[in-house]
Parts: sequence; C-alpha cells; structure tokens
Amino acid sequence: MDEKVLKFFKKYNIHINDIKYLLRQNNKTCIYTTDERVIKTFITVKDLFKELRPYNYICINKGTVVAKEQIKYIENCTYHMLDGTCLEGRKRGAASHKQLNKALRHEFSKITSTDVCTRFSVLDNMPLAFCVIELIFNENGAGIDFVFRYCNKELLFLGKKMPEEVLGHSLYQVFPQNNKKLLAAYTDVAVNGKSYHLQTYSVQLQKQLILKCFQPVENFCACILVPADDFLK
Repeated sequence: MDEKVLKFFKKYNIHINDIKYLLRQNNKTCIYTTDERVIKTFITVKDLFKELRPYNYICINKGTVVAKEQIKYIENCTYHMLDGTCLEGRKRGAASHKQLNKALRHEFSKITSTDVCTRFSVLDNMPLAFCVIELIFNENGAGIDFVFRYCNKELLFLGKKMPEEVLGHSLYQVFPQNNKKLLAAYTDVAVNGKSYHLQTYSVQLQKQLILKCFQPVENFCACILVPADDFLK
C-alpha cells in the first residue's frame, strides 16, 4: 500500500473493510465508514481507489467509489446502498447493469438455506404464519421460481403440511393454486427490497388471507400470513 495512504489510514484507524464509499465533495475526498464516520482528506479519490480496487471496490462515476458488498441493487444507473444512500453512477447499458446485478446476486447466493433456517428459528413458535422464500434465477439471470427456505409451525398448521413437504420445494408445488399475480410482488420484494401489504383469496385453504411481505436479505422474500377472519375475532 502507498505509504501516504497507509499513514492516513493508521492515523484515523481506518480499516479497508469498514469503508462503504468515497465521495468527492467540496474539493475533498469524504470517506464514509460502517461506523458512521465521515473522514475528509485531500488524498484524491483516484489515489485511494488504486489501493482499494483489489478489495472489491468499484468506481461508479467520477469522484465516486463504492464497496460492492455495500450495494443493495442498481436501477436506472442509480446505486442503492445498504445504508439507504442513493448514488448516481455513470450511464451504462441495461446489459451492463444486469451483469453487475447478477454478479451481486451471485455473492449473496452464498447464503445457504441452513443460514436462513438458523436466522429465523426464533419464530418457530410464533402464533402467526411466517415463511421465507428464495427467488431462483436461470442461467441468464432471470428470476424463474420461488423455493421455500423457512416456515414456522403456524404456517405448516395453516397449510396442513409437514416440513418435508414444504422446505426446499417450489412455491407452486406446495400451493399449486396460489395466485400467480402475487409473483410480481414477491419478485419486487426479493430483488428491489420493496415491502407489500396484500390481500388474496387462497383457493386451497378456502380463506381470505392478508400478507405482509418484506426483504430479509437480497433475493429472499419473507411473508407473514394472517387469515382475514382473525381480524374480526
């Protein structure tokens, strides 16, 4: 590492993995860190990027460098960061952004179904039906299906299913009469981090259901399901 940069990092106790992004602001380089510090320096973004590039940092625009792991998703040349910040990237073709989004999804795909089950096991006995489904992509990076990665006891009771009939199986294998119009909402949650409050009629359960969907982690959609009748009790 360049001696000047190394001394600067040591002086301010900056660890490379703690840097979220660099922005050129008011003729200074501003370093934004995961511990919510903003450290300003006259060292150029270009010089810092030379040192950060081998550690999965990318330059998305002149004067803007970001850590790949801090990117939530990219849409219309805007980089949506995990901390809620939106950064404008240089104009790229749709194919280029699709490729980068696909690469980011690949990194998140290292999260295993066991990780998901462990993370949500605290909800095993929650008196509300809850599940987590994962968006599965084909070789071209298009979402094609959802697979159950977690479900609690209440969901199994509601659906009259055993765990082995649900976990690891396609959403439409488990509930073949599921409203396919919901697929777009599930995909929006899994890919873009949106949240939805939905109502649908389940032919299989013969119940009107209220669903609250949110993104627990990239490419996953978590759903709380409540029979509408429960709100009238």
